[in-house]
Amino acid sequence: MPDNFNTVEFMDTLVEGGFPEKQAKALAAAMFQLIDSHLVTKSYLDMRLSEVRAEFRADMAEMKFGLIQWMVGIMIVQTGATAVLLKLIN
Repeated sequence: MPDNFNTVEFMDTLVEGGFPEKQAKALAAAMFQLIDSHLVTKSYLDMRLSEVRAEFRADMAEMKFGLIQWMVGIMIVQTGATAVLLKLIN
């Protein structure tokens, strides 16, 4: 854990405030455990970021496929409509 939480300083502050040393030591240890259990590590963030990137790439590939389907469909309809109009004109 980074030096953000100094257990010795915390314990000394509790003792100066009237806590018995044993109780201050137990409370400092409990606080350290609580804070440490809620920290997020760089490796966790890197792993999570790679998961999000993979999901994003999959979503983009799916959207690209859907867009291509729509474009091909529109081209087919447009070609048919053009053929019908040419037949009607001639």
